[in-house]
Amino acid sequence: MDQTLTISADDVMRTLATPQAPTLIDVCIPEDIAADPWRVPGARHVSHLDIQDWAGCRPAPGPVVVICQKGLKLSHGAAALLRAQGIAARALEGGNQNWAARDLPRIALNAHPEIDAPWVLPANSNAATVAAWVIYRWFDAAATVMWVPSAMCDEVAMRFGATAPSLTSLAAFCTRFGLDHPSLSAFLTEIDKGTPGWLPLLKAAGAQCDRPETACAAALPILDTAWAAHLTALREVT
Repeated sequence: MDQTLTISADDVMRTLATPQAPTLIDVCIPEDIAADPWRVPGARHVSHLDIQDWAGCRPAPGPVVVICQKGLKLSHGAAALLRAQGIAARALEGGNQNWAARDLPRIALNAHPEIDAPWVLPANSNAATVAAWVIYRWFDAAATVMWVPSAMCDEVAMRFGATAPSLTSLAAFCTRFGLDHPSLSAFLTEIDKGTPGWLPLLKAAGAQCDRPETACAAALPILDTAWAAHLTALREVT
């Protein structure tokens, strides 16, 4: 198939959870979602009937990958409509079924918070900074994160319809919200233990910032680099 119109699961996986990841749009119909309630990490559901409205009400995104259940008519039609609006869009080869068959990471929708609901995280917390990296890189690149005093997280979440995760264990945080990926779990478990040598750099980056939002922005590249190094080490072992 024309590679200007499609992209392989392996090519998407290589950029997943990195700043280079494309915008992922899942256009599965309700029947398919009910039969297979899982989604590629970071994918946002948009009805194929609303895809033009979605594209028209936001700044032009970078590359977009459109996902349906089998990688056939819905994803190709939606991608074609996006390309007609000047967006570089391709369909995921084989769709969600092929992604699942290759045993690539997926998120369980019955545990995933509403995609547009904000997250509440405690300010001045290194664990929260890592949790924000997980949210932005694995759950929703466009997520709204509300940084508040730690004692107020639960009450703020209740008042604003937001999600305030427990950060006692970062690895458990992912599992709680439907993301079970062995490589990511191993990465976060090491952080939970305090063993990575780069953790002081993460703390120093946050200490130089006057707001939690800027501290998070400073920390994301450090975590991106650490994640890339973790994956490289795993490949060398295997």
